[in-house]
Amino acid sequence: MKKIFFLLILSIYSAMYAQVGIGTATPQKSLHVNGSLQVTNELNVGGNSNTAGSAGLIGQVLKSNGPGAAPSWQTLAGVPTSTGTVIAVNGQFLVAQEITVQMTADFTAVGSPGATVANPIGNLNNEIIDNENLYAGTATTNSFKVSADGVYQINMNVQISTTNGTSPVIGIWNNTTGLWVARVNDNYVSPTGGLQTYTLITSIPMLAANTYSFRAINTQDYTLKYLSTGSTGSGPITQVSVRRLK
Repeated sequence: MKKIFFLLILSIYSAMYAQVGIGTATPQKSLHVNGSLQVTNELNVGGNSNTAGSAGLIGQVLKSNGPGAAPSWQTLAGVPTSTGTVIAVNGQFLVAQEITVQMTADFTAVGSPGATVANPIGNLNNEIIDNENLYAGTATTNSFKVSADGVYQINMNVQISTTNGTSPVIGIWNNTTGLWVARVNDNYVSPTGGLQTYTLITSIPMLAANTYSFRAINTQDYTLKYLSTGSTGSGPITQVSVRRLK
């Protein structure tokens, strides 16, 4: 009788703690589903035998916390309220820092023959996007910082009016070191007072400890145009941007 009772208790204990397989005769976990799974309501993770797990928040994704630990709901990007491109850096998702700015008026600067310091571009203050609030622009200058060391893509499209035969330069200036870190120059072949567009597309390493600015320089007076205008209409022409790649 005692033996029968012992076997009964053992059978109940085994049934309580047995692994259950659906679509498999050899389950590997407490519940092993060998096939598709349809969930028509919330999915709770974590918790314990007495409390329900978390169903997460709208927009969160399920992240593994490794063997032996319950997964957890996580916000996809490092700055969930920001606008921008999601990138992966060192295995972590984050929204890439991005600055895109257009001019609000033409900007004219005096030529500087032999000058070694370029002029900050003014009127560059129509902020299309500055998702980490690290850009500042006024009628006479501009500056920005990057939030983390990394590689950043630079795009500058600038329409210039100046003297024929000169060679204007546009680019990114490192205010901390007093040097160009990205630039393009070309012979101005349009007639004096005409229009010519300069484009810079490149990728460069940038440091959070430094301050940068969008700049230009020429040996003769020059004007940077904010609109391209014709008989059929007009639209913004000068635009600059910085976006983190990694």
